Amino acid sequence: MTLLQIWLDGFPGARFAPLFDTDGLLVRTHQRGREGDRRILTRSPEFEAAMIELLEEGLQDDAWQGLVYLMGVGDRNAFTPLYAGKAERRGKTHAISKNIANIRNLPDKFARCGYGLDYHVGDLSHAMFGFPAYRGPTGKYRRWAEALFIATDPPVLRQPVHLLLLPWFKDSRGPSGLRGSVASAGKEVIALASALHPETLLNVDGR
Repeated sequence: MTLLQIWLDGFPGARFAPLFDTDGLLVRTHQRGREGDRRILTRSPEFEAAMIELLEEGLQDDAWQGLVYLMGVGDRNAFTPLYAGKAERRGKTHAISKNIANIRNLPDKFARCGYGLDYHVGDLSHAMFGFPAYRGPTGKYRRWAEALFIATDPPVLRQPVHLLLLPWFKDSRGPSGLRGSVASAGKEVIALASALHPETLLNVDGR
């Protein structure tokens, strides 16, 4: 068992949920946008409930600093990360980041996993379905689409995809056993996952 898996297994308060709303490996989609012309992959109700619960509980605790999240495949106790990221409590100019504020009513942000452009599910949908937008799909999310899906229309996953959500507090410790910020923990997890899974990790240049 790897150091990363041991750390994940023992992380207090972690949530584990499927990212997408699926029928088998077929991901359900829905229409969004002002003209209803954006076809978007649909998040699972289990994932949404886990994220909302984690954030709403966290924001009531002054020691809570945000979350580290890992998207990957495999069971909870045999997890292969494909991407690691973080969502911090504090924003660049606000005490509560706009990415996590009012989580129930802002599905386009949703702690970096939102349906809007410049957020994970929105950008992945844009890469897959090519709907009109102010910019074209990015290479980053074209790589995501290729890694996660065997077919685009209809969207069929290669295997189930889950999110592992790790609530981060002032006294939380990274895989090294050292205390640190959400940002430093995210960098540590990316570095470790990159060393363990260099061929499949979708983070590029530590992001």
